Formats: sequence, C-alpha cells, structure tokens
Amino acid sequence: MKKILIFIICFLLISLGSAIFRQRQPTRTVSPKPIFPTQIPTPSVDTPIKETSAIFVPYWDVSAPNTYFSQYDRIIYFGVSANTNGVDRNEVGYQSIEAFLSAVPDDKKRLLTLRMLNTEAIYSVLENEKNQDTIIEETVNLAKQYAFDGIVLDLELSSSLKTDTAGNINKFVQQFYSGAKKYYIPFSVLVYGDIFYRGRPYDLAFLAKNSDEIMIMAYDFHKSGGEPGPNFPFGSNKGQEYNFQRMISDFISSVPKEKITVVFGMFGYDWLVDERKLPIRPAKALSLNEIHTQFFPCDLENCLVRRDETSSETEINYIISAKTPDEQGVYRIDYHIVWFEDEESVAIKKEWLREKGMVSTAYWAYGYF
Repeated sequence: MKKILIFIICFLLISLGSAIFRQRQPTRTVSPKPIFPTQIPTPSVDTPIKETSAIFVPYWDVSAPNTYFSQYDRIIYFGVSANTNGVDRNEVGYQSIEAFLSAVPDDKKRLLTLRMLNTEAIYSVLENEKNQDTIIEETVNLAKQYAFDGIVLDLELSSSLKTDTAGNINKFVQQFYSGAKKYYIPFSVLVYGDIFYRGRPYDLAFLAKNSDEIMIMAYDFHKSGGEPGPNFPFGSNKGQEYNFQRMISDFISSVPKEKITVVFGMFGYDWLVDERKLPIRPAKALSLNEIHTQFFPCDLENCLVRRDETSSETEINYIISAKTPDEQGVYRIDYHIVWFEDEESVAIKKEWLREKGMVSTAYWAYGYF
C-alpha cells in the first residue's frame, strides 16, 4: 500500500513538471497552407471619365426637331441680351425662350446664355454697379423661372485701351457667380480662344476661380476682316503661327482641366482676294451645311479642294469669271479662298484633347452642320 502511494505521488509530480515546462515554451505561429490555386487579387481599374458634349442653339433658329438633341448632354440657348436697363425683353432672343424650351427634351440639361456683344453697352455696364446688379438679378430670375440648369456669360471685348477693364470684368463676374450660387445655379464664362495670343482684357485665372466652367471659343482665329486662314489651326508650320495645341497649353496653365469646355465652330469664311491672296473685302461667313451645298461637288471654275494636314482643316480655291465686260471693257476674274472646320478636323482635335485628359466639348451651332 505504501509503495502504491509513493508511485501515485511521483506520477503527479512528473505530470505537473511537464505542464509547467510547456507553458514556458515560446508560442509559434504556424501559417496556414495556401489554398491551391493561389487567389490573386484583381487590380483596381480607374473608371474612365465620361465624355460630355453640348450644342449652342441660336435664337434665330430654334426650330430643331425634338429628336435632334439626343446625342448631346447639354443644350445651350444663345440667348438673351442685356443693356444698361437690364435684360432686353423686347429683343427676339428673350421672346424665343419658350420656343427653345419646347424644342428640347425634358431629360436634357438646358443652359441660358447672356449675350453681351455691344462694346459701348459693355463699358456702360462695367462702370455702373447698379446696372450690373440689375442684369445679374434679372438673368438669375429668368434661369429660375424657366428652370434652366445653368447660366453662360458671353461678354465679348476684343480689346481695350482702358487700364481698369480687366478689373471691372473681374468684379462683374465675381458678383454674377455669387448671385447664381445663391440659388445653386452653375455659372459658366465663354471666352475667346485667342485670349493669350492677342492680349484680350481678361484675367483668366481670376475668372476660372469665380466660375464653374470656362468655355473656350476654339474658332474664328482668322477673322472675316483679316487674311485667309483656318478657323483655328490644329498645328502650324515651324511653330510660326499660333495654333490649337498651343492655345490649350496656355489655358490649362490658368484653368483646371476639369473646368474647361472646348467649343468648335462648324463654319468657315469665303474671302475674295487679289493676285497676292490678300483680301479685297471682309469675308462671307458660311455654315458647314452651306459649304457642303456649294462646294461638294465643286463645279466652279478652277476649283481646288484640299485638306491641310498641319491645320487639319480644309481649303478651297476657286475663281469666278465675269460673263460680261465692265465699264473699261475688261472681263473681271474674282479669286476666292475658303477655309472651314468640319467633322473630320474636329475629330482630330478631340482625339488630342482626350490624350490630355479633356473630355468636355461643345459645338457652335445648331443649324450649321
């Protein structure tokens, strides 16, 4: 009995010692065996930015069929005008608002443009804060009354000898932006494409900070009163002439890309020129539809149609020979040069914009193409 008791005590002591020893051993972490085949996480893919497009509808042509606008995200009414008394309610632009709205589907965003194109009236407004307040209030009220989804300010001054013009424009735009934001109405500013090249009186960086969007008129680089040339050349030979690519580089130095919309002008000019190809009189503006009707096919005398690879736009040369002599008995010959933007040249410019991460574009204008 005594031996059995001693054996039990010894067994208990040995068991207790083993337990204490195990508790003092460091814990080891054992990695689970990988599941075969190994699960590789799918890399995240950036969601592509959706391209957006818009079209301007001028007040003189609001008869678009309802289905025409299906391809555009925003329809921009161009628009109502203003003078020193406020929005001009007697002008045809104001009187055509309802006709415009009836032509646009309800599911499309509709923007209202305020047209300020008269130089004398612009100066009067910029120098009178009361006039500015009236214009801003009446434009915002119109946008609210007709449920427009945004306001576009088109204030066009080609040049100015007054040193305070840019500052006065800044104050007006800032007030307009504040007035629109009070009612959560997006506010855009439409500006010349050649604003840097020709030194227009605009402080672009300030305008960008005091608006939701900067719309660039990427057309009319060669004016009707100037020498013949592309609407706005994509590139230029040996960098001698300002071009679309340099323009965009200039703009993104002052405006965030996401705030920029590039507006293409679907039209061209027909210049009457002399033997040196210098204009004799201001050119005649032609919509793209008119150009296709008149020159495709081109049955005019000595008609030469070519697409310029550098500018991406098309040039047409032709002559018109008089059938009867003039007072001096001379049979007159008129030399013409036409330059214009079309869908093909726009496609080249849009592809370049995509590469730069810019996806918002618009067209001037409905009825032109």
